[in-house]
Amino acid sequence: MLIIGLVLALAVPRFRDQGRAELMSQTRKLAATFRFLQQEAILNGRVYRLNYDLDQQRYFVTEAELGDAFLPSTGILARDVTLPSTVQLADIDVPDLGGKIYEGTGFTHFFPDGYVDPTVVHLANGEEAYTLFVPNGLTGRAHVSAGYLDLGSRS
Repeated sequence: MLIIGLVLALAVPRFRDQGRAELMSQTRKLAATFRFLQQEAILNGRVYRLNYDLDQQRYFVTEAELGDAFLPSTGILARDVTLPSTVQLADIDVPDLGGKIYEGTGFTHFFPDGYVDPTVVHLANGEEAYTLFVPNGLTGRAHVSAGYLDLGSRS
């Protein structure tokens, strides 16, 4: 009995840590996508859009074509990312485009001059949350913070 108790005491925290590790991994992956899209927009002189589908728990990239149309990207950007069942897009806040959404779709624009729509993305796993945010559209730098940060009151 003592041995079983010791094994459980050591194993249970590791199971919990896997959920946290997956949440951190997905948040970092999204932050890397932000950096990559900003650089691609600058290098290619194109407008890109990172689309969030909160109902399907996925995100994907589209790029501007002639007019106002956005079409699916090609190459390395063409891959949709579906979040694992343990991680959810809790909400997205893009103040310039109407504010916080909890369902449906939203997006962030990446412009050729390096500007990125100020954005707040909350990812959660049921127990914890991480916040990815771009507070300054001119730099377009994505920051990651542990916890749920409500940045709606910032000026």
